[in-house]
Amino acid sequence: MPTKLLWRLLIGLIILITAGGCSSLVEDKTNGDYAVVSTKPPTFSLLIGDNELAESSDRQLGDSYHKGITIRELLKDSGIVQFAQDGTRILSVSDVSLGKGLDWELQVDGAIINVADFNSSVDKDAHLVITVKSETGEDPLQSVILIVNGGSEQAQLTHSYVMLFTEDVSVRSLLKSSGIVQLAENNRSVVSVKAYTPLTNEIWKLKVNGKQLLDSGVDMKLRPQDELEISLTTR
Repeated sequence: MPTKLLWRLLIGLIILITAGGCSSLVEDKTNGDYAVVSTKPPTFSLLIGDNELAESSDRQLGDSYHKGITIRELLKDSGIVQFAQDGTRILSVSDVSLGKGLDWELQVDGAIINVADFNSSVDKDAHLVITVKSETGEDPLQSVILIVNGGSEQAQLTHSYVMLFTEDVSVRSLLKSSGIVQLAENNRSVVSVKAYTPLTNEIWKLKVNGKQLLDSGVDMKLRPQDELEISLTTR
């Protein structure tokens, strides 16, 4: 076969392959499957008042996302949200539960999502926000957070509880009203948390906004947005 003819055949073959590749690329883009368009996973934020929790759950959403997944399925499969058995109510978000008078509000791309819309599908680049709201519509939200830190030995105990702030609430009154803490007879030290009594080499310690409290600290009055932590530590 003459060399000139061979070159013409090779050039023609290259043109056909290139055209086919471009056609597939355009088709994928038209169908919404173009790689550059779909690289951004859904994002998630948890807001308590105006404060966003530092931990990001974007990776969990990205790992669970697939085309056509519903809002409820994405939040449940990612492990971010625990729903009630009937799927119509949010029980906890990222190991955070709410006290009386508070409720969760879900938004997707700025639009409030009602229970009836939980079965709507989610776009891959959607931004999901779950906010703690007062049932009475109080704004700005005034709350306090009770944090249980079980450490590495009792990690299953670790959880946070958001509660409405009330006037004259103290460390002691918050612990007693939580329903998960048993105080000693002197009402100054913690005996058990979530039915867990420390071993002989362990003790429950109290902190407010990261600062450790002495026994007398249980009389301390709390302020809005304060964080009271009960941490399990070794003696």
